[in-house]
Amino acid sequence: MARFGGSEFIGFSVPLVFSGRYFLLEPGEKPLLSVFVEQNGKPIFEVLKNKPARNQITDVTTNATGVVTITDKKTGKFLYKVRPGSETSIVFGKLDRGEIPARISDRLIQVGGITVENCRFLGNMAGVVVEPDGSVRIGAPIPAIVLGLLNSR
Repeated sequence: MARFGGSEFIGFSVPLVFSGRYFLLEPGEKPLLSVFVEQNGKPIFEVLKNKPARNQITDVTTNATGVVTITDKKTGKFLYKVRPGSETSIVFGKLDRGEIPARISDRLIQVGGITVENCRFLGNMAGVVVEPDGSVRIGAPIPAIVLGLLNSR
């Protein structure tokens, strides 16, 4: 069990999913954020334990303040950026080129105008799912293939 944003994640700590990308948090004094996308049954990490992870589908850069920015390698389109820390902040790129802010703290998960706090997510549930058009769902199931990847970690 892990606690993030005042919510309990029992089984897996997947507070956010964005456009097929799974944001995993490992609890600790400074939580460790990893982000991966499933492709052909394998995880492709873009961020691994708060650090940029080189991969074949995205360009991943970091700046002097530790902000990690991810863009599509083929199109150059901005996908998201994260600032890991005790309060992790994330900005997602939208289809219309706008942005969706998100924040995960010890008290809440906040995405756009949605705030989730004091919830319980069991086993195969993601906390908040953000779609590229900006729509948000709460408590969505994690696909079986991704659950298999998480079980093999």
